[in-house]
Amino acid sequence: MLSLYHGKRKLNTHPELFRFVILIPHRDTVKIFEEYRTGLFTKGLLGACSFPAAAPLAETREHFSRGELTELARNIRGLTKETDGKITSSAGVFIQSCRNFSFFGPKLNLPAGEAIFPGSAARKIISPLLPPIFCAAITEEGINYSAENLPKEAPSLSFRPAFLANLSIRPLKEGAQPYSFEWRIGRPVWLPKYKIILK
Repeated sequence: MLSLYHGKRKLNTHPELFRFVILIPHRDTVKIFEEYRTGLFTKGLLGACSFPAAAPLAETREHFSRGELTELARNIRGLTKETDGKITSSAGVFIQSCRNFSFFGPKLNLPAGEAIFPGSAARKIISPLLPPIFCAAITEEGINYSAENLPKEAPSLSFRPAFLANLSIRPLKEGAQPYSFEWRIGRPVWLPKYKIILK
Protein backbone atom coordinates (compact mmCIF):
# COMPACT_ATOMS: atom_id res chain seq x y z
CA MET A 1 0.00 0.00 0.00
CA LEU A 2 1.09 3.54 -0.72
CA SER A 3 0.86 6.20 1.94
CA LEU A 4 0.79 9.95 1.27
CA TYR A 5 1.54 12.46 3.99
CA HIS A 6 1.40 16.16 3.16
CA GLY A 7 2.13 18.57 5.99
CA LYS A 8 3.92 18.43 9.30
CA ARG A 9 3.65 14.71 10.05
CA LYS A 10 7.08 13.09 10.26
CA LEU A 11 8.06 9.89 8.53
CA ASN A 12 9.03 7.05 10.82
CA THR A 13 12.75 6.64 11.42
CA HIS A 14 14.24 4.47 8.72
CA PRO A 15 17.83 4.09 7.45
CA GLU A 16 16.66 4.46 3.84
CA LEU A 17 15.18 7.94 3.84
CA PHE A 18 15.57 9.80 0.56
CA ARG A 19 15.07 13.51 -0.04
CA PHE A 20 14.26 15.44 -3.20
CA VAL A 21 13.33 18.90 -4.39
CA ILE A 22 10.28 18.56 -6.63
CA LEU A 23 8.18 20.69 -8.97
CA ILE A 24 4.40 20.10 -8.91
CA PRO A 25 2.06 21.70 -11.46
CA HIS A 26 -1.38 23.12 -10.76
CA ARG A 27 -3.92 20.49 -9.65
CA ASP A 28 -5.71 20.49 -13.03
CA THR A 29 -2.53 19.28 -14.72
CA VAL A 30 -1.88 16.77 -11.94
CA LYS A 31 -5.39 15.33 -12.40
CA ILE A 32 -4.76 14.70 -16.09
CA PHE A 33 -1.42 13.11 -15.33
CA GLU A 34 -2.80 10.91 -12.54
CA GLU A 35 -5.28 9.44 -15.01
CA TYR A 36 -2.37 8.63 -17.31
CA ARG A 37 -0.39 7.03 -14.46
CA THR A 38 -3.38 4.94 -13.43
CA GLY A 39 -3.56 3.66 -16.99
CA LEU A 40 0.11 2.71 -16.88
CA PHE A 41 -0.42 0.82 -13.63
CA THR A 42 -3.35 -1.17 -15.00
CA LYS A 43 -1.19 -2.10 -17.99
CA GLY A 44 1.44 -3.59 -15.69
CA LEU A 45 3.93 -0.77 -15.03
CA LEU A 46 4.01 -1.39 -11.27
CA GLY A 47 6.05 1.69 -10.36
CA ALA A 48 3.45 4.08 -11.79
CA CYS A 49 1.99 4.96 -8.38
CA SER A 50 5.18 4.83 -6.32
CA PHE A 51 6.28 8.47 -6.54
CA PRO A 52 4.31 11.74 -6.38
CA ALA A 53 3.02 13.19 -9.65
CA ALA A 54 5.91 15.64 -9.75
CA ALA A 55 9.15 16.47 -11.51
CA PRO A 56 12.15 15.67 -9.28
CA LEU A 57 14.78 18.38 -9.77
CA ALA A 58 17.48 16.98 -7.48
CA GLU A 59 18.15 14.35 -4.87
CA THR A 60 19.39 16.13 -1.74
CA ARG A 61 21.18 15.44 1.54
CA GLU A 62 19.10 18.05 3.35
CA HIS A 63 15.92 19.91 2.65
CA PHE A 64 16.17 23.30 0.97
CA SER A 65 15.26 26.25 3.17
CA ARG A 66 12.23 28.32 2.27
CA GLY A 67 14.53 31.07 1.01
CA GLU A 68 16.37 28.60 -1.24
CA LEU A 69 13.10 27.27 -2.63
CA THR A 70 11.97 30.86 -3.28
CA GLU A 71 15.17 31.65 -5.19
CA LEU A 72 14.89 28.42 -7.18
CA ALA A 73 11.25 29.23 -8.01
CA ARG A 74 12.29 32.66 -9.30
CA ASN A 75 15.04 31.11 -11.42
CA ILE A 76 12.68 28.54 -12.95
CA ARG A 77 10.10 31.18 -13.77
CA GLY A 78 12.84 33.16 -15.51
CA LEU A 79 13.37 30.19 -17.85
CA THR A 80 9.79 30.49 -19.13
CA LYS A 81 10.13 33.94 -20.71
CA GLU A 82 10.39 32.47 -24.20
CA THR A 83 7.23 30.37 -23.74
CA ASP A 84 4.91 33.08 -22.39
CA GLY A 85 5.34 31.75 -18.88
CA LYS A 86 4.26 28.23 -19.76
CA ILE A 87 6.03 25.00 -18.90
CA THR A 88 5.27 22.30 -21.46
CA SER A 89 6.33 18.72 -21.98
CA SER A 90 7.39 16.63 -24.92
CA ALA A 91 5.23 13.65 -25.80
CA GLY A 92 8.29 11.42 -25.83
CA VAL A 93 9.31 9.64 -22.64
CA PHE A 94 12.63 8.47 -21.29
CA ILE A 95 14.42 7.36 -18.13
CA GLN A 96 16.36 9.69 -15.85
CA SER A 97 18.50 8.11 -13.13
CA CYS A 98 20.06 9.17 -9.85
CA ARG A 99 21.69 7.13 -7.06
CA ASN A 100 18.61 5.28 -5.85
CA PHE A 101 15.82 5.86 -8.34
CA SER A 102 15.15 5.77 -12.06
CA PHE A 103 12.31 7.95 -13.33
CA PHE A 104 10.21 7.41 -16.43
CA GLY A 105 8.08 10.21 -17.88
CA PRO A 106 7.76 13.14 -20.29
CA LYS A 107 10.58 15.68 -20.38
CA LEU A 108 9.72 19.24 -19.42
CA ASN A 109 10.81 22.04 -21.74
CA LEU A 110 12.87 23.85 -19.08
CA PRO A 111 16.42 24.46 -20.40
CA ALA A 112 17.71 24.11 -16.87
CA GLY A 113 21.31 23.64 -15.81
CA GLU A 114 22.80 23.41 -12.33
CA ALA A 115 23.03 27.21 -12.22
CA ILE A 116 19.30 27.35 -11.41
CA PHE A 117 20.02 26.08 -7.89
CA PRO A 118 20.88 28.68 -5.23
CA GLY A 119 24.56 28.79 -4.33
CA SER A 120 23.71 28.31 -0.66
CA ALA A 121 22.09 24.96 -1.51
CA ALA A 122 25.00 23.53 -3.51
CA ARG A 123 26.31 21.43 -0.62
CA LYS A 124 22.85 19.90 -0.12
CA ILE A 125 22.59 18.46 -3.63
CA ILE A 126 23.58 14.85 -4.22
CA SER A 127 22.35 14.44 -7.78
CA PRO A 128 20.79 17.09 -10.04
CA LEU A 129 18.05 15.62 -12.24
CA LEU A 130 18.21 17.87 -15.28
CA PRO A 131 16.62 18.33 -17.70
CA PRO A 132 13.63 17.56 -15.48
CA ILE A 133 10.99 14.97 -16.30
CA PHE A 134 7.50 14.64 -14.90
CA CYS A 135 7.54 11.28 -13.12
CA ALA A 136 5.05 8.85 -14.63
CA ALA A 137 6.69 5.91 -12.87
CA ILE A 138 9.80 4.75 -11.12
CA THR A 139 11.50 1.84 -12.83
CA GLU A 140 13.11 -1.19 -11.29
CA GLU A 141 16.88 -1.50 -11.29
CA GLY A 142 18.18 -4.38 -13.34
CA ILE A 143 15.28 -4.50 -15.81
CA ASN A 144 16.20 -3.69 -19.40
CA TYR A 145 13.50 -1.20 -20.36
CA SER A 146 13.14 -0.67 -24.08
CA ALA A 147 10.75 0.68 -26.68
CA GLU A 148 8.94 -2.65 -26.53
CA ASN A 149 8.04 -2.51 -22.83
CA LEU A 150 7.58 1.21 -22.18
CA PRO A 151 4.62 3.23 -23.52
CA LYS A 152 5.46 5.58 -26.37
CA GLU A 153 2.70 8.10 -25.69
CA ALA A 154 2.11 10.51 -22.83
CA PRO A 155 -0.18 13.50 -22.39
CA SER A 156 1.29 16.78 -23.63
CA LEU A 157 1.37 19.04 -20.59
CA SER A 158 1.16 22.84 -20.51
CA PHE A 159 0.89 24.88 -17.34
CA ARG A 160 1.92 28.15 -15.72
CA PRO A 161 1.05 27.74 -12.01
CA ALA A 162 3.36 25.32 -10.22
CA PHE A 163 5.10 25.05 -6.88
CA LEU A 164 8.32 23.70 -5.42
CA ALA A 165 8.58 21.61 -2.28
CA ASN A 166 10.89 19.35 -0.35
CA LEU A 167 10.04 15.67 -0.50
CA SER A 168 10.95 12.88 1.92
CA ILE A 169 10.39 9.32 0.75
CA ARG A 170 11.19 5.92 2.24
CA PRO A 171 10.48 2.27 1.42
CA LEU A 172 7.71 0.49 3.30
CA LYS A 173 8.41 -2.88 4.86
CA GLU A 174 4.97 -4.04 3.79
CA GLY A 175 3.48 -4.06 0.30
CA ALA A 176 4.79 -4.95 -3.12
CA GLN A 177 8.56 -4.63 -3.33
CA PRO A 178 10.36 -2.61 -4.60
CA TYR A 179 7.45 -0.29 -5.39
CA SER A 180 5.95 0.46 -1.96
CA PHE A 181 6.87 3.82 -0.41
CA GLU A 182 5.50 6.48 1.86
CA TRP A 183 6.30 10.12 1.45
CA ARG A 184 5.83 13.58 2.90
CA ILE A 185 5.64 16.71 0.77
CA GLY A 186 6.71 19.90 2.55
CA ARG A 187 5.19 23.36 2.42
CA PRO A 188 4.72 24.66 -1.14
CA VAL A 189 6.60 27.62 -2.56
CA TRP A 190 4.79 28.78 -5.70
CA LEU A 191 6.58 30.04 -8.79
CA PRO A 192 6.12 33.81 -9.13
CA LYS A 193 3.35 34.92 -11.46
CA TYR A 194 4.73 35.36 -14.95
CA LYS A 195 3.59 39.00 -15.28
CA ILE A 196 5.54 39.91 -12.16
CA ILE A 197 8.74 38.56 -13.70
CA LEU A 198 8.24 40.74 -16.78
CA LYS A 199 8.18 43.97 -14.74
